[in-house]
Amino acid sequence: MHRSLFYGRTLCAALLAALLLTAAAQAHPLKSGDSFPDIPLTGTLTPQQQQELGLKSGQAPVLSGIGTPFVLMEIFSMYCPFCQAEAENMNRLHTAIRQEGLDGTIAVIGLGAGNSQFEVDFFRTKYSVPFALFTDPELELHKQTGETATPHFYLISLKDRKPRVIYSHTGRMQSVDDMLQTLRSLTGRE
Repeated sequence: MHRSLFYGRTLCAALLAALLLTAAAQAHPLKSGDSFPDIPLTGTLTPQQQQELGLKSGQAPVLSGIGTPFVLMEIFSMYCPFCQAEAENMNRLHTAIRQEGLDGTIAVIGLGAGNSQFEVDFFRTKYSVPFALFTDPELELHKQTGETATPHFYLISLKDRKPRVIYSHTGRMQSVDDMLQTLRSLTGRE
């Protein structure tokens, strides 16, 4: 790798990290019971991911268009070391949700705060992420969703197609089993 390209990427990563830290200082995560914005979902999906989310082809997807009653959204950044460390747990959680037959109840998605399609694709490939990841290169959606630190988890109810927060947590999950139990309890699937 050319030295100037390495320094350029390092500088970009440092600037984004500084931006996210500044945003974290201004964080005001949405709380349980709050309405959640019906954000547009922008990014490349495989046919399997599109089917898993129940999204209709030919329509610009929005959060309320997801076909499950609940959505677990991780707000992450490719540059966040905690998000990188959490990637394996998220993959295991996604697998556990499918193995327990909860995939018709809970969809798992990620929103790359400050990440372009290239950055989201890099994260997806590096950590073999099987679920849908969406972009937010200008941090517009990050601002609408409370300018949270990363990673941040929202469990969102889509009852009556009106997104509402039923769980909000900043930081890494305690364990995959604990998170799965929390999801079962909050979605009435114990």
